[in-house]
Amino acid sequence: MLSGLTSSPLFGVTLTVVTYLIAKELYTRKHIVFLNPLIFAPVIVLSLLYVMGIPYGDYAVGGDMVRFLIAPATVALAVPLYKQIPVLRKNLRAVLSGVLVGAFTGVISTVLVIKVLGGSKLVMISLAAKSVTMPIALGITEKLNGVAGLIVFAVAVTGIFGGLIGPEWLKFLRVKSRVATGLAIGTASHAGGTARAVQLGETEGSMSGTAIVLTGLVTALIAPWLVGWLVSW
Repeated sequence: MLSGLTSSPLFGVTLTVVTYLIAKELYTRKHIVFLNPLIFAPVIVLSLLYVMGIPYGDYAVGGDMVRFLIAPATVALAVPLYKQIPVLRKNLRAVLSGVLVGAFTGVISTVLVIKVLGGSKLVMISLAAKSVTMPIALGITEKLNGVAGLIVFAVAVTGIFGGLIGPEWLKFLRVKSRVATGLAIGTASHAGGTARAVQLGETEGSMSGTAIVLTGLVTALIAPWLVGWLVSW
């Protein structure tokens, strides 16, 4: 009976959604980094599968259906961008220059570090888009014929790490502009960093959210040819 239940697509979908909501509620109340849904939700899912002896393949039947939502989630990113049009107009030069530099730096530094460390071409193309939000990162990686599992992990780690140390690092560098702070966090660490930027203030949060969308768009445009050029060195 349990096997029949867990092999149903409804099981994977329900488990994914419920664990995410639990993790999100805990993180909202406690603001502890390890309760971040990107960390805590997968831990809950994997722990339950292991303890209950449920094959990952059974979970994936429904769990992978959640990926269907990636396409509309990508389109929905236009909403926060539209809401920030007044902010964009006021800080257009700073926003565009920051996003362009951040997008190029994110791709180039990732590929070159992997190359120096002796990583394979597959690893390079799979991790090149780690600094953009998950829906766009997956799309870029699939276009480059990379491994989806690697980019999912890399995006999660990048967001969590950026949210954890980003504000402190900017303080160390004596960056006092609230616009620059939000822009830097969103450009480098997408949604994970933006969750922290929102806690810093409305300006930081809005600029970080805007940077997520713009960086994703720029990276989607430059990554295919830039990665191919870097890998061919």
